[in-house]
Amino acid sequence: MSGVIALGLEAHPEQRVWGGRRISERLGLSAEPPIGELWLAYEQNRVRGGEYAGRKLIEVLPRLGPPFLGSAPYARYGLELPLLVKFLDTAEWLSVQVHPGDAYAHSVEAQTGFHGKTEAWYVLEGEGELIYGLERQATRAELETAFRSGQVDPWLHRQRVAPGQVIYVPAGTIHALGPGLLLYEVQQRSDLTYRLYDYNRPRELHLEKGLEVAQLEPTPIPQPQPQVRGAKELLLASEAFVLERYALGGSLALQAPQESFLLLTLIRGEARWAEGRLGWGDTLLIGAGNQVELEGQAELLGSFIPSLEWLSWYPTALRV
Repeated sequence: MSGVIALGLEAHPEQRVWGGRRISERLGLSAEPPIGELWLAYEQNRVRGGEYAGRKLIEVLPRLGPPFLGSAPYARYGLELPLLVKFLDTAEWLSVQVHPGDAYAHSVEAQTGFHGKTEAWYVLEGEGELIYGLERQATRAELETAFRSGQVDPWLHRQRVAPGQVIYVPAGTIHALGPGLLLYEVQQRSDLTYRLYDYNRPRELHLEKGLEVAQLEPTPIPQPQPQVRGAKELLLASEAFVLERYALGGSLALQAPQESFLLLTLIRGEARWAEGRLGWGDTLLIGAGNQVELEGQAELLGSFIPSLEWLSWYPTALRV
């Protein structure tokens, strides 16, 4: 059995035509097009420090095995990291898009090896708009006509968001992020994105598949009620993942659930752990049941995979 408690990960910046400047400035990078995404935890991220330094997670996780990942994710996904965590920095509207669920991904898109894609955002900075679902019920034919003609605004529901807000986006929800936002995102490991409308950018659309999986009626944003438990705040609980927030004011021992790894990301302040300093965006992959000691003044977000039994223990007001 491996003696590895946790892995520090190297973040990977991704350039996007819609990207802003905040990620670039904080990392001291200059890029055109600008950096729109900072991938914090993904199977292609490299380990920073320790005996696996420089190796990609996709190589390391089979060595650490099921005990490190935990029984819940291993039973559903095997020896892979089934979540992807990133920061998003938006200077322009992202495409209006939709993601399939697991059943569609595993059948129609089986050759890709991807799962469905349910995600959640935590707004870090900025106030702006996003598109979330439809303003009124529609038929596939009506939406196809609207997307092809560019007459989409009357059909799409716009929502103002602000820092500290959590937005849960289940598979099948038509959505788009607006400009001026910096967000943390946790999602199922999947690159199945069907673009429905892209503001005349020269990128491929996927209307047939997108409208096949999209919810064609209004879908209000779920409103989970956060629950404070000491230094931990439970933000939402779903079958895809649980999202928590932690306040570090001095010292704190954070333990991953017995049944799942924990992805821990620093979003504000500074901290130290056994292998050194943690700054903005630094992310640890903590093995199932393992505990990490932190010191500093910081705010962090954590995500993990619950079993259905574990999920049933959460208050109904938290479940989405």
